[in-house]
Amino acid sequence: MSRRRSAPWAATGVPDARRQWCRALDLTVERHARALEPRPGAGPGERIRARRLRDELAAAIEVMRTESEALQAADLYWASRDMVDVAVDAAPGLPEWTPGLAAPCANGLLCWAKPAGSVPYSGPGGGDTDVPWDGVWWWTRADGRLQLIPASRFTGHTELLDPYEVSTPLWAAGYTLLVDPDRPRTEEADGVGDVHPLISVVGAAWLLMGQPNVTETRVIADQRPIGGPPSAPAAPDPRTTPRVTLVDLRRPARTARDESVEHAARRFGRRWWVGGHWRQQACGAGLAQRRPTWIAPYVKGPVGAPLVSDRVFVWRR
Repeated sequence: MSRRRSAPWAATGVPDARRQWCRALDLTVERHARALEPRPGAGPGERIRARRLRDELAAAIEVMRTESEALQAADLYWASRDMVDVAVDAAPGLPEWTPGLAAPCANGLLCWAKPAGSVPYSGPGGGDTDVPWDGVWWWTRADGRLQLIPASRFTGHTELLDPYEVSTPLWAAGYTLLVDPDRPRTEEADGVGDVHPLISVVGAAWLLMGQPNVTETRVIADQRPIGGPPSAPAAPDPRTTPRVTLVDLRRPARTARDESVEHAARRFGRRWWVGGHWRQQACGAGLAQRRPTWIAPYVKGPVGAPLVSDRVFVWRR
């Protein structure tokens, strides 16, 4: 199935991607709802089977409706390319952390400026396929559990969307992860139990987003594609115009000596990382809880030069 033309993959396009994802969910609900209508002339056995199927479909439809409403209300975030690198690089060393303390909000959609890796796809015709990991949506369910849903643009695998009969630039990878927001996670740090490496990446991103010494954020308003048809559903959206929080790597404050070093670095054709590690910081009531705090790395080299993966650790007094 061909996709509708949408906004470029950029921070300004996140509201449009969310609108189309919600619209695709709504259309899926409508299509499934039509299957609930009884077929005239069906025999007793077929009616019993149809009733059982309708009960199952009704439950699935209710879940999709709830998720669509939650996604429409999600806060929107965009992680720059450098921030994606930092989160992925910091994730393996993430110590014990608590999702409820780390998450910037109870319901949010975070899109990566570039894939943060790949995730296994679970859906019709997928088999053992891995798809690019382009974003993650999380929300707090009615039962209090935090649900994480990896999302993909399905670059190179658009045929996987055909069974859903949807047209959307962003779609769930087909599986979800449930975590207790109040229970500290030790599985990834210890390498035991219910280990999900992507949870560490999400956790690292959340924690970094909340540290002003590491990141800088700014908010932009929704900007729809110019010259193209609106991609929102036909019914007007009564809510305020969606806004996107941009999360970028903060460049360190410069001293006079730094200026001279930066001037010398302009002779290089690349940028490189310096330092960075996690430290547990006491927080919460009676300082009884721990929140991992990233001791910030920083980037040296000329602005705009390629960021290389080789890291140089420099100890500074």
